[in-house]
Amino acid sequence: MQPHLEIRHVATDVFTYSVHAGRGPASWIEDPMDSLARCLNDAGDSLEGYFREVRVSLDGHDLGSYAVERLTRHTDDLALELIGRAGPAVAQAAGTTAAASFT
Repeated sequence: MQPHLEIRHVATDVFTYSVHAGRGPASWIEDPMDSLARCLNDAGDSLEGYFREVRVSLDGHDLGSYAVERLTRHTDDLALELIGRAGPAVAQAAGTTAAASFT
């Protein structure tokens, strides 16, 4: 079973996410985060040691499966890659803080 990381931007430079597996209900984090990279890192921390890969979607766009290690160790690069793959409308709405300087 592969978990699904759903990320939504709720305002410019504000993101929230849920991680779920199977058909269970999604549980969204309580406090939105100020960058996509922070969402990736936080979710990666909770998945590391339990799963090798996670399916990622951003604002309803399924972006494929990624190694959990990328969420925690290559966070900024992955955030920028996901924004690029999601398309221009998502990139514009996501604002300027996709990355959060985890490197």
